[in-house]
Amino acid sequence: DRLKILSRYLQRDLRKNGGVVDSVILALWQFTERDLAFVEKMVQDDGGAGTYEIRDFSYQRWGAPRQGMDPRDNAMVQLYQSLDEPETVYLKIDDDVVYVAPHGIANMVRERRRNRCMFVSANVVNHAIMSALHQDRGAHRAFLPTAENLRKREPWTKTGEVNMSPKFQFDRFPASQCVVERWDCAALVHESFLDRSADNTLCAFDFGWYDFNRAGYREHRYIHRSPSVGKEYSSQGARWSTNFFAFMKSDFDGVDWQAIYGKGDDEEEFTGPHAERRDQHSCAVGSALAVHFSYGSQEEGLMAYTHLLRRYDRLSKQLAKKQGE
Repeated sequence: DRLKILSRYLQRDLRKNGGVVDSVILALWQFTERDLAFVEKMVQDDGGAGTYEIRDFSYQRWGAPRQGMDPRDNAMVQLYQSLDEPETVYLKIDDDVVYVAPHGIANMVRERRRNRCMFVSANVVNHAIMSALHQDRGAHRAFLPTAENLRKREPWTKTGEVNMSPKFQFDRFPASQCVVERWDCAALVHESFLDRSADNTLCAFDFGWYDFNRAGYREHRYIHRSPSVGKEYSSQGARWSTNFFAFMKSDFDGVDWQAIYGKGDDEEEFTGPHAERRDQHSCAVGSALAVHFSYGSQEEGLMAYTHLLRRYDRLSKQLAKKQGE
């Protein structure tokens, strides 16, 4: 369902439709037969134009990662190392990105080509660092759910123009509880986004330009968990969520691939130790607004108590229809 929503925005931004995207690599990681059928249909519907390509980096093909394994045998390492065209700007987009602003991808590519930043992130709603920036700008509106809202999975009740509730405080921290751990915090930022989309005030989310490393490379202390190999350790860095970011092949020169096993390890290495070794900052572009639907810990609550995914599906259809008129 999420990829179906994302695919409408990707289709809009293809070069043949006036955008800047030349091709889309559909990287298989964890998938069902239904998922596979959908991506195969995307390729088929392209009519042999070569716009869409499926690459299999699943455990089914590569096997589960293990500590000490050769990086050449690691699916996630091979995923990144396969992106090897030196002049190409690549964008990694999680499949649960459910909104991409018009010209957002183009603006990220322009910023990366300026060479001011190593990695360039979209301006992501429901993000462990940027949710705090949105809060500080007053982009989050005040919403509270009634018992009836939750029972019927209805939109929350709007109670004010700006969220000032102590129940919903967003800290600028890689493992911010009111982002990474709580589904209701995700619901509040989604309600705010959809409400602002409806009244044409999404500009409230636009912070212009943001330096993830403005406080250096070791701003935060936290526990990094690598579920792929059951490993965890204390870490210190300027980590940020890589839900949607632009990069070039050369940006990975010097990466410690041995530190990357699976989900989350790429983010930890790229935005932490690797950035410090390279002594290069990363940034986010405010005009490249995007929405990340859920962290794993938010998923159950969002699906059990809201119809937000359906509402994002409707929005994507409405925007696609408007573009076609």
